[in-house]
Amino acid sequence: MEFLSFTLEDKFFGIPLENVKEIVEEKEITPVPLSSDYLEGVMNLRGEPITVIDLRKKIGLTGKSTSREIILCIINGMVVGLRPDRVLDIHEVSGSEIKNVPSSLKGEIESKYMKGIVKLKEKYIIIDIKELI
Repeated sequence: MEFLSFTLEDKFFGIPLENVKEIVEEKEITPVPLSSDYLEGVMNLRGEPITVIDLRKKIGLTGKSTSREIILCIINGMVVGLRPDRVLDIHEVSGSEIKNVPSSLKGEIESKYMKGIVKLKEKYIIIDIKELI
């Protein structure tokens, strides 16, 4: 399995590369009235409206994601923009390297978003992106 790694606060995360369409620079984002606080708004990308989600807020961390890069992902057939703090790299791991998430982490991050954990130089929490929308 390949995954794209990124940070939120001082934590390392990954999402399956098969769900990543591309990474784009932030465009003007139009807020959506009466929407959830994790929904930053909608941006126009090559004539297509893309919903942008602040990943920190969505998974239960404090503050606001800070990157100008938006990860475009295909989730349940829709293209959605995810804003991390910093995009890092692409990693390849075998399925056996993905371990269950320790219970000590489950209090900090909503557990329904955590698919597993991988130990490379850092510990990466693999996010189940289907749960994001």
